[in-house]
Parts: sequence; C-alpha cells; structure tokens
Amino acid sequence: MSKYDVSRFRNVTVALNTPFTKSGEVDLAAARRLTRYYINKGIKSLYVCGSTGEGFLLDSRERMAVVEAVKEEAGEQMAVIVHVGCPDTRHAAELARHAQKAGADATSAVPCVYYHLGEESVYRHWTVITEAADLPFFIYNIPQLTSFNLSMELFERMLANERVAGVKCSSEPCHDILRFKQAGGEDFIVFNGPDEQYLAGRLMGADAGIGGTYGSMPELYLKLEDLIRRGEIAKAQQLQIKITQFIYRLCSFPSMHGACKTIIRLDGVDIGDPRLPFLPVDEKDPAIISLYQDIRNAVEETKKW
Repeated sequence: MSKYDVSRFRNVTVALNTPFTKSGEVDLAAARRLTRYYINKGIKSLYVCGSTGEGFLLDSRERMAVVEAVKEEAGEQMAVIVHVGCPDTRHAAELARHAQKAGADATSAVPCVYYHLGEESVYRHWTVITEAADLPFFIYNIPQLTSFNLSMELFERMLANERVAGVKCSSEPCHDILRFKQAGGEDFIVFNGPDEQYLAGRLMGADAGIGGTYGSMPELYLKLEDLIRRGEIAKAQQLQIKITQFIYRLCSFPSMHGACKTIIRLDGVDIGDPRLPFLPVDEKDPAIISLYQDIRNAVEETKKW
C-alpha cells in the first residue's frame, strides 16, 4: 500500500505538449505560458514529458529544463507528474532524482522500450526508479507503444512497493481498469488513458484521467468529469460522443501532435510545431480551423449543462 496521500491526483490531468521555438529548441517561456493557460482553464494537474510531451524526442537536459519551468510556474496551484521513462534504467533514475529536486509531485514511467524485456527486467527497472525519489510513482501501461503489457502478477508485485501510488492504464480493454482498481484498493489511483473512453474508464473504476487531447479542449473534459460526479451519465455520454468525434478528426491530420499544438495556437498560446518525425499542421488549413471552431462552439454549448 502506498504511503502517500493521493487525493490531489483525482482530477482531469492534462498531458502537456512540450513547446518548441521555430528553430526546434525547447521553448521554456512558452512552457510557462502554457502552464498558466491551463491554470486559468481550471486544470489542477499536469503530466510532463510523456508521450504527448514528446519526452522520448528530448535529451535529459531538455527534459529537466521543461520540468523546472513548468513546476516554477505551477507552484502549488497544480500537481506536476513527471514522466521519467527512458530506454535505460540509469537515466530514468537520474530524471526521477531531478524531478524530486525540482519540486515535482510524482513520477511515472513506461517500461523499458525498444528491447522486448521480461517481467523481472521491468520490475527491477521500475523499482530502481522508485528508489531514486521519495515521491508517489505511477506505473504507465501503454502496451500498444511499448509491446509490454502489465500482467496482474507483476502489478501485484509492484503494489508491495510503498512508493507505487497508482497506474496510468492506457491499454485498450476497459476491464484492465476494473482489475487494477479492485487489486489496488481505494487509496490507489487508476488513471484512464484512452481519451475516447474517458467515461467508460471512469464508470469501470478509474479515479481520474490523463490524456493528450485534454490540452486541446480542457473545458470539455472538465465538464465531462463534472457530469460524471453529478451522476448525469446520459449527458456525459452525449459529451463523450462529441469529444470522441473531435478526437477522430484530430487523428485525420498528418500527426495528432501537430494538430493538437495548432489547436492550442489558435486558442492563443503559440507552442510551435512538434519535432520530427512528427509532422506539423498548418494553422491556415481549413480543416483545422473548422475543428477549432467546432470545439469552441461545443465549449459554449456545454456551459449550460
């Protein structure tokens, strides 16, 4: 059982896009502006340098600088979860130590990527990361990208570690959420990962969600969470359908990273384009302009709900 109070993580957590300058360098000033943008929207926690944040396209120095800038701007107004996953354990542990030094509220990591490793290797990898920082640690299970699926056997071994406070469940079967929550218990946080099944994940036992498209339409996810907490499930279903339609449209562009960054730019915060190999999306593209306008219309419409 985790030794930490995890109550502040039970909310809509935006997976933060990492801003870049026109020359492709990390834009720390824009990272601060983006953090403030989400504070003003009502977001209470951020997930930094993960899949959405292009963490694997950043070197360690850049990742550390982003964490410092975001935490400095967020202060105590937001919980900052830092993804420290790396192909090698040594660098992941180094990032975890830095996250604690920078004032982060939690760490998280995928299993080792590229190499197809067994459960014992992943267990040791995650354990070393938890030993590097006295912070809540959230397992990140995303088998469609890592080719490693968290088994119940390994999950139960990790539960014995008092620093393991939860899991981000991005595997596609909703019943994974149910199994992890039942095994983890009330004080263990399960985050829904797939944005298109936020409602389903919450109904299956997820305490909260972490998602990449949350950043493009934060008001809609905050409203969705509000409807769920109020028990207005029929309205929540209507909103989830609308959100999912927007997600499908985001997926129609050359890269979702590029599309999400352009949506945010159209809403007033220029965070640049993604790094290659992710492709940019032109802000003058009629399809992205139409999508942005439809999102804003949905935000206005659902204010009355």
